[in-house]
Amino acid sequence: MGRKGNSTSIRSNYYPPLTGPVKPGQVRFGQHSDFGTMTLLFQDGIGGLEMMKTDDVYVPAKPIPGAIVVIIGDLMQRWTADQLKATKHRILVPESEVKKRQYRQSFGFFVNPDDDTIIKSLDGSDKYEPICTLDYLKHVFFQMYQFTRVP
Repeated sequence: MGRKGNSTSIRSNYYPPLTGPVKPGQVRFGQHSDFGTMTLLFQDGIGGLEMMKTDDVYVPAKPIPGAIVVIIGDLMQRWTADQLKATKHRILVPESEVKKRQYRQSFGFFVNPDDDTIIKSLDGSDKYEPICTLDYLKHVFFQMYQFTRVP
């Protein structure tokens, strides 16, 4: 049973088979970080997920049967005053012709604190201005909408 006032969610990510030519540099989902505290990602065996290391180099997160990928989100970075960094990641088109012609599916469990939780640096540094979870999420969704909106 869910609790009112919490935006934790689960999402099915479906990437259809690619039947036509793939453009150079084409990606299935571009670079981004997740907004909340963490994401638990369950992926299939197709692959394509890449995670950015601290030196800004991407490495494949090769699927391991039964493994769950833990992705640190933006709110956790704020909460820990950058001790834990939000993980930038992306989904690439598989190199294998066979895998390109198969669908890819993953499930993301996006974990967020309750909407009224005040996110402030746990070390007392006030590196980031305190903000409640819901206000922060509204802010980043509004920014995303403004960025992606076509005039």
